[in-house]
Amino acid sequence: MSALPRGVRAVVDRLSPKGKLAAAIAWRWLWAGEDRLRGVVWGDQRGFDSRPASVPMKAADEPRLSSSRSVPRRLSRSSCLGVIAPPDSEGSISLLAEVGCFYGLDVFRTTANRASTMLDCAARESWPLVGVALDGSAAMPAGWTEQLHAYVSGGGTLFLNGVTQASREHLDALSNTFDLSLPRALALDAGAREALFTSDQTFAAEFSGVSVQAIDCHVALTSLPGAETLVWVRCGERLLPAVSELAVGSGRLIISAGGQSVSRLSEAMAPLLAQTVLPTLMLVRQVYGEVAWRAPAAFATFIIDDPALRNGALGLDYRRALGAAREHDFHLTIATIPRELALAEAEVVDLLRSNGRWISACYHGSDHSGYEFYMTEATDSRYRARPLNAQQRSLHRAVARGERFAQQSGLGLDRVMVFPHGVGSPQIFTTLQSLGFIAACNYDDRYPLGAPVPDDFDLGMRPADLAWYGFPLIWRRGLPDSMYLLDLFLGRPAITFGHLKALGGDLAPFIQRSEEIHALRGDVHWSSLEDISRHSYVQRRDPKHGWQVSMFSNEICLHNESARPRTYQVERSNLPPDYALVAEGALKLASGGLAITIPPGENCTVGLMSAQSRSLTPGRPCSLAAAGLPRQSAHAGLRGTNAYRPSRMEATNH
Repeated sequence: MSALPRGVRAVVDRLSPKGKLAAAIAWRWLWAGEDRLRGVVWGDQRGFDSRPASVPMKAADEPRLSSSRSVPRRLSRSSCLGVIAPPDSEGSISLLAEVGCFYGLDVFRTTANRASTMLDCAARESWPLVGVALDGSAAMPAGWTEQLHAYVSGGGTLFLNGVTQASREHLDALSNTFDLSLPRALALDAGAREALFTSDQTFAAEFSGVSVQAIDCHVALTSLPGAETLVWVRCGERLLPAVSELAVGSGRLIISAGGQSVSRLSEAMAPLLAQTVLPTLMLVRQVYGEVAWRAPAAFATFIIDDPALRNGALGLDYRRALGAAREHDFHLTIATIPRELALAEAEVVDLLRSNGRWISACYHGSDHSGYEFYMTEATDSRYRARPLNAQQRSLHRAVARGERFAQQSGLGLDRVMVFPHGVGSPQIFTTLQSLGFIAACNYDDRYPLGAPVPDDFDLGMRPADLAWYGFPLIWRRGLPDSMYLLDLFLGRPAITFGHLKALGGDLAPFIQRSEEIHALRGDVHWSSLEDISRHSYVQRRDPKHGWQVSMFSNEICLHNESARPRTYQVERSNLPPDYALVAEGALKLASGGLAITIPPGENCTVGLMSAQSRSLTPGRPCSLAAAGLPRQSAHAGLRGTNAYRPSRMEATNH
């Protein structure tokens, strides 16, 4: 029933506009009825487990959370990060080392009894940051406090993490050498806790002035005069320091009561271990600046699922929606069903074509016949199984309809697939790849179905994931989920979706969310899903090797905003078989990546291509270029897939 027989489709195609609308309404009613019926029979037996939910977050209104100190820091002329911590074991990995790898740094590791050589090297070569796991479990070598003092006094940042009550002896030794009072650890009473972050945006960034439920918070620090508190913990009526900063010579000392190890970095993000992982991410990003991986810009969009491109029945009031987007400065993406493109009204098409800054449309399945791309095999489930060949035919029909619509109307749908009901089996991703889609975007409540969860240490933390067949998967959040703030902090796009029934005709929930995001960051680029996908990459300036780029899309728009020519080394992990990176005027690297020199103020398209891949009609042009930033050079609309993901570095003794 997921597709009409060819003869029936021919009859539907000859219907009048009113007849086509009636047929579309009947089709939706049919599948909604089946969904309700299967829900009665199988209830919540969905055939998959949900991902862990986010923790609550809210703005903190605490006068003591302001920060005024401006501590001098060594400029990042090095990408070296020193980590002194116990060896990794099953379920216990050094958090600082994981974070260093996440940001693309050169992580050098050693244990406490072998720390002297590393500390000498860190002081001599001016490493920006050295971390010591100070949980009191390991003996330190002779003279270690003097070495740390020399390193910090010379301008380095020393991070003492994992401080507990067992750290007292080590803290006393440091206090004597530094001639400085240091905070001590305090055990917290049982009860609900919150982590509250300083309003200093240079440290807390998007989390400045925000409180987050802290399920991992068991220890706090004593308060000291002269110490700057970066993170507080609220336990009942008590508000205590959790991360403190002290100036030492030209450098600084950061002491954290958060944990120093995690089972895996990605597993510490949902549910969020706020006191453990966030301060470490904040510190490393602050210290290393552009030497660390970061997104080219902050992006956001809102998605409404299901509307046809028409006013009234099955559609929405497009002029009213456009007015709200313009007035409140956000972008609205319409996830429209290709089967209903025949219902598109000329007025609506012209409105989308003329107002791409605020509104766009993308693919939403093919027929929207229930959970259209569910698992290929399923029994006793609320959703019916969908054979792989049937899913592939659905995608081909979707592309045929979308391309025919683009040729007739001059409006191309964004080359991003939003699956109805959520992501299904990853087996279909190779078909999306070959058809010319540059990404998919789906609800973050589940991973692709029927496949093991990859062990990537940064799974779910990048602008998109490439772990399933190398096809880019961008995540979006539902309206009740307020952790879009975490997305922006990590360099992911802030994408929220809803259905018109929940949003209302005035889109009030989107308006409220847009005001929250504008208050959080004034530089967010609101744009289409295609534009977001084409900027799904991270970049960093390696002090030795120059600018590096890691792609997380099948096609990116790479910008040189500087006043001089800039050469980028572009890599992409998990390349699908027989695909290669291509760009005009690029030099092929031995790794399979590209070296591209871009003139000042210009940009370049980099994409994946194979002999079997095809191109789809591109959607809206680059929003960064349209905003007066670098303009487009090189050819656009490349065919393609994936990019290099920064890999976890092996532990290295220096």
